[in-house]
Amino acid sequence: CTLVTKFMIERKLRMLRSIRLLIAAVFAATLALSGSRAAPSLHPILEALTPATTTSPVVDIQWLDKDDLHVLAYTRKTGVEGSGLWYSKDGATSWSNKTQALIGAAGSGSTDPIELVGIYSQASNPANVVIFGSGTTVWSSSDFSETFTARQTAGGWRGGGAKLVKMHPWHDNWMLLLVSRPGCTNADRALTECPHDLMVTKDLYGAMQWQNLTANAGGRVAGFVDADWGAALCPQLHAPTPPGLPAAPQSAPPRIDCTKFDVRDETVLATMYEHAGDYDQPWDADVHFAVSNDLFRSHNIRVRCGNMFEVVGNSVFLAYANSCPTSIDGGPRPPHQSFSGIVLYTSVDGAASFSQGCVPVALKQEGYEMLATHDGTGIQIIVDFKVGSSRGDSMLAASVYTAGPRDAIYALSLTNIYRAPRGFGSDYTRVEGLPGVYIANTLLSRSSASEDDYDYEIDTSSPLVETRITFNGGGTWQRISAPKEFKNPACNRCQTRSECYLHLRGVSTWLNSGTSMPAVYSTESAPGLLMATGISASPGVGLEDDAGGICTWLSTDGGVSWSDAAQGSWVYEYADFGSTIVMARHSGWRGEPADEVRFSVDSGESWYVVPLESAVYVDNIRIEPDGQRPRVVMHGAACDKSVHPKCTLDGSERATSPSIPGIIYLVDVEKLLGNNMGRCTDAEYEWWSVPTARDNPAPRCLLGRHRSVRRRGSSKLCFNGPDWVRQAQDGAACPCGREDVECDYGYARASDGSGACVLLPVEQMPECPLVFERQYLVSRTGLRMIHGDVCDGLASLIDDTDGQGTCLIDWCGDLPNEPERNHSWLWLLLHVMLLTLLCAGAYGWYKLRASPEQREWLAERATLAAELLSEVWVKVAGRLRRRPTTARDPADDLGYFQPLAAVPPGDAQSASLFTLGTR
Repeated sequence: CTLVTKFMIERKLRMLRSIRLLIAAVFAATLALSGSRAAPSLHPILEALTPATTTSPVVDIQWLDKDDLHVLAYTRKTGVEGSGLWYSKDGATSWSNKTQALIGAAGSGSTDPIELVGIYSQASNPANVVIFGSGTTVWSSSDFSETFTARQTAGGWRGGGAKLVKMHPWHDNWMLLLVSRPGCTNADRALTECPHDLMVTKDLYGAMQWQNLTANAGGRVAGFVDADWGAALCPQLHAPTPPGLPAAPQSAPPRIDCTKFDVRDETVLATMYEHAGDYDQPWDADVHFAVSNDLFRSHNIRVRCGNMFEVVGNSVFLAYANSCPTSIDGGPRPPHQSFSGIVLYTSVDGAASFSQGCVPVALKQEGYEMLATHDGTGIQIIVDFKVGSSRGDSMLAASVYTAGPRDAIYALSLTNIYRAPRGFGSDYTRVEGLPGVYIANTLLSRSSASEDDYDYEIDTSSPLVETRITFNGGGTWQRISAPKEFKNPACNRCQTRSECYLHLRGVSTWLNSGTSMPAVYSTESAPGLLMATGISASPGVGLEDDAGGICTWLSTDGGVSWSDAAQGSWVYEYADFGSTIVMARHSGWRGEPADEVRFSVDSGESWYVVPLESAVYVDNIRIEPDGQRPRVVMHGAACDKSVHPKCTLDGSERATSPSIPGIIYLVDVEKLLGNNMGRCTDAEYEWWSVPTARDNPAPRCLLGRHRSVRRRGSSKLCFNGPDWVRQAQDGAACPCGREDVECDYGYARASDGSGACVLLPVEQMPECPLVFERQYLVSRTGLRMIHGDVCDGLASLIDDTDGQGTCLIDWCGDLPNEPERNHSWLWLLLHVMLLTLLCAGAYGWYKLRASPEQREWLAERATLAAELLSEVWVKVAGRLRRRPTTARDPADDLGYFQPLAAVPPGDAQSASLFTLGTR
């Protein structure tokens, strides 16, 4: 019987191989005839993928080496303490469990649970790996994780207490670690901020000797709050371009030279406090921003009351505690300037000096999020706030302010940005690889859903959530048109209306403690490709109004036009620099397991369907960081047989198991196609640019210039290969038009749809020293050039400034340009003396010589004059952007100061979206 069974199995395998060869032959014929006939939308592949099973679901995956052969997967049990480590040395084809190796290396005396919190590999020698546990144990390996040695942290600090970890941009074995002190308990954290020490090692992958910078300070520092390497201001000038990414075109801004910043190898930027117990509230006047060039053996306080900061591009963005009794340099501060909350300060000279950031905030602030612009030379600020509803509850929303000169003058771009309930982050996404392209979800009142609705007052009892896209850095926003034709009829929810739009899920739904759904996704390695889940809808129907109409959408032209890739919610990834798209049904929508995976090699025109041996609740699809190979790793959790016949769990296993098993699939597209797709030749590439419109293929100007990249033609069936390098080129500057300008500081787009820029009310405008002191001149046109724009002929739109706050004429706006007009203090004194004499004479006549009738007539005229002067003052004050004199509500305090995570589906678990200053 055994021989017969073996014979039957071998015969079945031979039949499967024959079928696979037949499919490969059909595919080869398709390659030959691809230009003459359309392929069917779905191609079945009969051989099922076989999974690897882990003891618990995968949380994160990390590729170690350049060839992407050595891979680590970190797993975590569901609902109980404990992690696992899995290692592959064949590109995720097979896996071995290394959890017992970690336990053995730690020794029998270790009481730490195997709960991993960080995995690091050395860039110059990826065989060197360091793994931090949540306790005091740190593991090291010099052979990719084949073997481990364990050591205890110096001083007994715990990896789970790490607040931040920063690798040095110039030295791949230097690490900066901000960690809570040993003995800090959960009760301590609930009552007050635990003291944190700043630790540094210069031999992370060797002896791992740590220096405590608190101890280095010799009593001058009691604890640290935030930190970063000074070298983060200026990464190496000649750092190599990652494989497949385009080399910087000649028009790209030059990198900043660190020598003029006085940034050295040991330079550390940090916020710290000098006395024990000083740091006892989120925004504390006893915390200061300091710089040290020798690991805090000495340091210089640059900003008093500077609490938390971020280095973005070449600038420092610092949160200054507004309760501070002094100015940032320690000088006296007028009493009326002391409020609660924080003020944003920025530095563009290596933290040598700071300017107050001017953000025209009109609403209660819950925190700042920051997103770097595409060129890395500026940021956009997202200010979160709460809006109330007629029911008495509230919801979070946000406004985005676009980058301006000196990283200090910001202009309102879009308000009422949506955040899903139980979501993290705002629905504002930078489209990677396409300068100036962003996608956002915005809240509208159902009674006022105009194309340009910037009204702050919205009805949140039942808000309308719509998606907008901008192709000019936030200067103007527009709806996304749905496709004219649908591949899946169920995705067409606009059959009875002529207007049809797409509303797409954002990051707050992907990073969500409730039901998660994949969000808008793009990568720099695949410019022009975007995918998202969402709905098509007629006007008046929003993102949250049609759960049954969820579909997965694909754009191959940078968001100009879209097609429906699948019905339902699928998770997706791009491979081989965008030549390959892989997707699978996501577990977050209706809780359905996936029993197949699909991939396309022709830009979504057709899909190959690959069955899975075991069904799985798919969490994510991951690819190595460069996106350069046509294979991906899909991972998730096992499912119950009662849900799907291909699931592997039964009720008894689920009841007795401490954790649900994890499932990993390797999807090797090149292998699945029988290695019949070769490498692309030069003739199979084309220069591609974002088109002007869906029906107009002419190249669109992005930020004032025609920009194009080299990519494989959509109808060509070939792989780019791991060594391919994408080319990019910039054309001539485009003539300036309305798409190259945005509303200047203190202006916003009118809500009547005209696109005009109108002044914000004076009571909504905080004081801006750079504007008040006329270092930045607001244009009388209400316009300025968009950050990064290089169009030609700006004077046709803005005739009084250079579009960046520098006056080009004798008089700009309502403020005189003092250097041009050269008024002296003597003339001012003469005018004051003359006015005083006139007033004194008038008062003497009124008291001594005027009759009662004359006095009554004069009193009436004085009242009218006072009313007129009051109106004039309101207008003048609006132009001067004065701060309102009323004290701010303590409820306006900012709760956090953080970078906005650009979170693709592949990086959800490692997203750097964190909350600062909260308990």
